[in-house]
Amino acid sequence: MQNLKDRKPLLIKILAAILLTVLCCNLPGEILFWKFCTEQDREIPPNTEVIVSACKRPNATGVPGGEVLFVHEGRGGRVYLLDLRTGEKRKVPKDQLLVNKGIFLSSKLVWLEDNIVRTGQPSYVHHYILDLTNGQRYELLNLDRLPRLEDGKFDPKNYTYFQSAKQVFVHYAENTLIALSSDFRDNPNGRVVFSAMEDGESLVQLMVDLGVGYENVDIRFRYSDDFRVSSPSGKYFAHYDGIYLSETNSLIVPIRGFTSWYYDESGIAVEIPGSCEFDFLVNCFYYVSGPIIKLHLPVP
Repeated sequence: MQNLKDRKPLLIKILAAILLTVLCCNLPGEILFWKFCTEQDREIPPNTEVIVSACKRPNATGVPGGEVLFVHEGRGGRVYLLDLRTGEKRKVPKDQLLVNKGIFLSSKLVWLEDNIVRTGQPSYVHHYILDLTNGQRYELLNLDRLPRLEDGKFDPKNYTYFQSAKQVFVHYAENTLIALSSDFRDNPNGRVVFSAMEDGESLVQLMVDLGVGYENVDIRFRYSDDFRVSSPSGKYFAHYDGIYLSETNSLIVPIRGFTSWYYDESGIAVEIPGSCEFDFLVNCFYYVSGPIIKLHLPVP
């Protein structure tokens, strides 16, 4: 027993030395990180402001309407909706599909697609609406699985699902339409998903032919010559190389990294690319994320 008591100070010294060594090894990395990320926040284009610091290692997703921005902070793992009117950070339900695969239909409704194949269960893609106001998931009825006509075509009688809906959302890139009735939370037949068309344009044309209004929720930016993201009023549109005035198709701000429009068209949210520090040939030894900024549009 006496030997153990004698050894205690030595053990404490050893543990303290180990702790000090760990701190000393990590401290330079932390210092470098804060140095580089604060530099990223300072070195932003003219007429811009930081709305989420690079030190948070942020990733942002645009939301239709431009009232909020969905933000996932890589440093700390915080997930929230950033109110672009007030700067408030709103809590969201803890749902992994929201972070990994969520597609926003509005600031309150998110489309989730779960295509994970589970052992012992048939392969089937489940579609849900996640209601951010109550944190509940509502599974969608997949109209693609309904019985077809003898020639394999979609039965036109099922168009009533769209015609009776209160809201219809179209996502071009996913070639998917979602229709919701006013009571979709309580009515399993009042929430449906449909994608049995050639492409997004075909879905839009179908809605036009049926006289059904729809909302375009495809605002995840893609670098293609024919893809545009219109501003809330349609006055501007974002293209892969910058912001254009719709009336004249003229470029007014050359920029890349578009994430979302602001609700009042005063600017756009832009995710600045990160930078590689200590780049040696093809290896990046220290990567620092860029900030999320607001780029103010010039007054016409």
